[in-house]
Amino acid sequence: MFGGLIMNREIKFRGKDIQSGEWRYGYVEYNYDKSMARIVSPLHIDMDSFPSQFFKVDIGTISQFTGLLDKDGNEIYEGDILMCIGQREDNKGRKYIRNVLFTNGAFGMKLPEWKCVSCLCNHIVNGKINWEIVGNIFDNPELIDS
Repeated sequence: MFGGLIMNREIKFRGKDIQSGEWRYGYVEYNYDKSMARIVSPLHIDMDSFPSQFFKVDIGTISQFTGLLDKDGNEIYEGDILMCIGQREDNKGRKYIRNVLFTNGAFGMKLPEWKCVSCLCNHIVNGKINWEIVGNIFDNPELIDS
């Protein structure tokens, strides 16, 4: 229970396909020593096409779905880079770029100027976060350095 509401979210992951470089979405499975991983996709397995639904992924790119959507309705995952333009009097027009991460049991955004992490739940307005996804740390690492 959170704020009087029962929070439900779909537990799913993404990872970059080792062969094609495409993002794959679904459940993650690791081998016995966690040196390799694969994504089982789609989330609801069709037994007729069962063997073709396993995608070997780069273990370093595996990211969990936060359960939240950005302002455009896109799913937010760990490693996504979010942007927001300030609207208050004290920050009007200022561009903010943040990296989504999972730390201390919660999803948050790293705030480098404050050397802390702000919980994503602090930014929810009408069921969405008032930020937009502009990339991710795997495909667009230069965005986080700007």
